[in-house]
Amino acid sequence: MDAARFQICATRFLVELQRSPQTIRAYRADLNHLQTWLAIHEQVLDAQNLGQYLAAHPTWAAATRSRKHTSFERFAQWAIRHELLDRDPTVHLERPRLPPPHPKGLRRADIERILAAIPTAQRRDALLFRLLYETGLRIGEALGLHLHDLDLAPGDEHLTVLGKGDRKRTVLLDDPKLVSALKRYVRTLPYTHGPLFQAARNGRGGPVRYQSVQERWQGYTKQAGVTCTLHQLRHSHATELVNGGVSLATIRKRLGHQHIQTTLRYAEISDGVADDEVRRWRRRC
Repeated sequence: MDAARFQICATRFLVELQRSPQTIRAYRADLNHLQTWLAIHEQVLDAQNLGQYLAAHPTWAAATRSRKHTSFERFAQWAIRHELLDRDPTVHLERPRLPPPHPKGLRRADIERILAAIPTAQRRDALLFRLLYETGLRIGEALGLHLHDLDLAPGDEHLTVLGKGDRKRTVLLDDPKLVSALKRYVRTLPYTHGPLFQAARNGRGGPVRYQSVQERWQGYTKQAGVTCTLHQLRHSHATELVNGGVSLATIRKRLGHQHIQTTLRYAEISDGVADDEVRRWRRRC
């Protein structure tokens, strides 16, 4: 497959790809970079040239190389299914070994400092980031929420979330302040159907874009003087639940993890909580 045909096939692949917008953007960037390299060097897509392409970029971090491997593998598998490639050029690639991630949560006080930096007029932003922190939703899940996914019936306030793998789950809205903020926000919306967090400037009534949310969050963290990624809001929620004595099985369900091992990586109890538990055990002996 030459570079020109590779570009056409990659475009088809991305159109058919059933993944989150963030994943599709990453795949597009990886495939475009490979296509440009193939075109410049007048090479075709095969195992040897793919190996040379990766070898030509020795400074890439292991995580970057691993992501690119995944992008190329998924494309190759798709192309073979559609009889666009007769063999998989990624079969013999050696995937970099990545250390197991150990997400770090922030203290509630630090999160509150960031939320306090959001101007009062930016009610949508304040609610979105508060929702992420108090529920542990993934950012893509939150941006995909529609008004009909929200149930504010007294005593049973909850969200219906479409998570990874198109798996639905119910997320309890157990924080009174968050519930009150949601009710006030919904009453101010000029529409009754559509995204819960609608973009104000795209003219299509669509959901807020991830890039816009990311830029706003970075601005608020800078104003607050706190280093925190959007995904750390999820980590912080999980850590807070563990420190509060919530079982890992319940946390797994709330966060939408398919495997309990993922929950174990997200939720790390503090030394103080661990020490208190040992003391309670010792007193019972």
